[in-house]
Amino acid sequence: MYLKSLTLKGFKSFADRAHMVFEPGLTVIVGPNGSGKSNVSDAIRWVLGEQSAKQLRGAAMEDVVFAGSSARKPVGMAEVDLTLDNSDHVLPVDFEEVVVTRRMYRSGESEYLINGAPARLLDITDILHDTGLGKETHSIIGQGKLDSILASKPEERRALIEEAAGISKHKRRRERSLKRLESMESHLQRVLDVQKEVSRQLKPLERQVDKAKRASEISERARELRCILAVDDLRRLRARWDEVQRAERERSSERDVTNAVVAQRTQELDNLRLLLEEKGIFAGDLSEQRRRAQLVCEKLEGSLRLLDEKGRSMAQRTSQLLPHRRTGRRRRRGHGGAQDASRTFQRDEAGGGCRAQGATQGRGGTRPRPFKLPCHTARSRHVRRVACQSAGRREERRGTRRNLCHARRSAR
Repeated sequence: MYLKSLTLKGFKSFADRAHMVFEPGLTVIVGPNGSGKSNVSDAIRWVLGEQSAKQLRGAAMEDVVFAGSSARKPVGMAEVDLTLDNSDHVLPVDFEEVVVTRRMYRSGESEYLINGAPARLLDITDILHDTGLGKETHSIIGQGKLDSILASKPEERRALIEEAAGISKHKRRRERSLKRLESMESHLQRVLDVQKEVSRQLKPLERQVDKAKRASEISERARELRCILAVDDLRRLRARWDEVQRAERERSSERDVTNAVVAQRTQELDNLRLLLEEKGIFAGDLSEQRRRAQLVCEKLEGSLRLLDEKGRSMAQRTSQLLPHRRTGRRRRRGHGGAQDASRTFQRDEAGGGCRAQGATQGRGGTRPRPFKLPCHTARSRHVRRVACQSAGRREERRGTRRNLCHARRSAR
C-alpha cells in the first residue's frame, strides 16, 4: 500500500484544483519559501482527521479555507482527496483504491467520505489503524517535530517507540474496549433496575391485564347486545312505520272524501247565496226581521195578557147579570105556571166557548134552547191569531219594500 495521489481544492493557498500523483519510492517537493510546501503535509494531516488548528499552523479550523487575495475572491469550501493504492489489501476494504475525502465549509460544517460515501472520523481511524497512518502517528513529521522527539521525556520516547512498534494501536483498542465495557456495565445496571421495577409492577399489571380482558369481553358482549336491541328497535319502528303509513293512507282517503263533501257543500252554499241574491234576501235583513218579529210577539203577548184579564172580568159580570135578565123577560110576557129552570155550564176546550141550556115548559112542551156566551179563551186565541197574521203581513210588506230599495241601489 502506498500514497497514490493527492488532490487539493480551496485548501489554504491552493485556490484552484491541484492534483499530485505519487509513484512508489521517494518523492521530494522543492520550492522557494512561501510556495506552499508545508501546506501539502498539512493537507495530508488534515484529511486523516486532524482536529487541532494549532497543528495546522492556524488560529481556527476555518483558516484552512482559502481566504482570498488581491487577485482572487475567497472560496466557500476546502476539499482534499487522499487516494491510497490497496492492491495488496492491507486496508480492510474490498477496493483496489481507497479515496479518503474531507470537506470543510466556511460556516464551520465538516464532512468525511470514503470512496464518495459519507463516513465518520472513527471509520477512517479504524481503517488506517494497521497501516501506521493517522493524525497521531509519526508517519508525518513536520517542522520542529524532530527536535521535540530528541528533547522529549522518557515517557514520550516510550510512546514513540510503542507507536513505531505497533503497540499504541492495541492500547487504544484496549482503552476503547474498557470504555465500552464500562458503558455496558452502566447499561446492565440500568437494565437490572428496570427489571426489578418491572417485576415489582408485574402482578398489578397481570391484574390489569385480566381486568382489560374482562372489559374487552364485556364490551364485546355489550356491543352484540346493542346490535340485537338496535335490530329489535328497527323492527318495532318499521312495524310502527307501516302502521303510521296505513293510518296516513286511511286519513288521506277520509280527507279526500271530506274535501269532496266540503266542496259539494260549498257549491250548494254558493248556489243558495246566488238564490238569495236573486230573491233579494240577505242575512242582515233576515236577522233584522227576526228581531222585529220578536219585538212584535212580545207586544202581542202583553196585549193578550191584558185581553185575558178583560175577558175574565166580562165573564164574571155576565154570569151575575144573566138571571135578573131572564126573570124580567118572563114577567113581561105574562106566562103562567111554574117554571123550573136549570142551567148547566159546560166548558168546551176544543170549541173554545161556553154554552148554556135551559128547559122551558109551556104549551108546546119542554124544548131546549141554546144560548152562546162569549168565552175569553176563544176570543184571546182568535185575537192572537189575527194579530200574528196581521203582523206577519206587515213584516212581509216591509221586507218586500226593503228588498226593492236594495235592488234599486244595486241597479244604480
